[in-house]
Amino acid sequence: MYIVSQAMKPVSAEELNHFEEQHNISLPSSYRRWLEQYGEGTYTGWMNIQRPDQDVLAPFVEYDFWIHTEETPISQHQLQECVSIGSSVDGDFLAVHPQVEGLLWLPRHDEHITLWACEGDGAELSELLDRIYCGYYQQDKPLTPHYFEPWNELRHHTFYHFEDGEQGKSLLELAQCCKKEFKWDAVVENEHRCILFMASIGVYLRFNYAYGREVAMFYEETGESEGRDHDLHLFLIAHHCRPIHIGGVEE
Repeated sequence: MYIVSQAMKPVSAEELNHFEEQHNISLPSSYRRWLEQYGEGTYTGWMNIQRPDQDVLAPFVEYDFWIHTEETPISQHQLQECVSIGSSVDGDFLAVHPQVEGLLWLPRHDEHITLWACEGDGAELSELLDRIYCGYYQQDKPLTPHYFEPWNELRHHTFYHFEDGEQGKSLLELAQCCKKEFKWDAVVENEHRCILFMASIGVYLRFNYAYGREVAMFYEETGESEGRDHDLHLFLIAHHCRPIHIGGVEE
């Protein structure tokens, strides 16, 4: 798995032990291993892996957001006892319950809660998330290559609006030009987007093919990054990309 940045903030075993004791729950071993090694962050651009939180799903007890029948893994009342451990970029929740074995998937745009088996203590969290992604989104294979973006206070971003230049290049052509101009450690590309990673400064560029006009640069503000991310910025400016928003990355 490609790690976007080495500035990771692992969660201590003591903190997780305290949470388990306080809430009388056993967190999945794969989830614990992940937090202790990598900390919080975003996996393969679609799932946010977060610290355990018992307050996230409690408000949903008051609303008929999901259907609850005899076949549903949990009742509506049990929502307040669920511990959220992650959320997708679409707003879906991943949670566990003290009396339910497995991972609960609570979708944002579906009324049906599903239960996914952890398949033994040896299973890696990335494998479980890939299985959920393929099953829920009805995909033949998971997103590849696998990458993880740790959350830290150094993360910043700049969004650009790509404007047609004199030569009339497309965003796809600009991305191909950028791939050749700089040395990249990893590339994720499909018909919807292209993401270029540079681990040395914790930076990556995202070209939004689906929209056709958006480019985003995510980077860490460190002394080592000033030269190369500035070079990338100048490259984009020279190729008719106009900065439209600069700020810190919100977790």
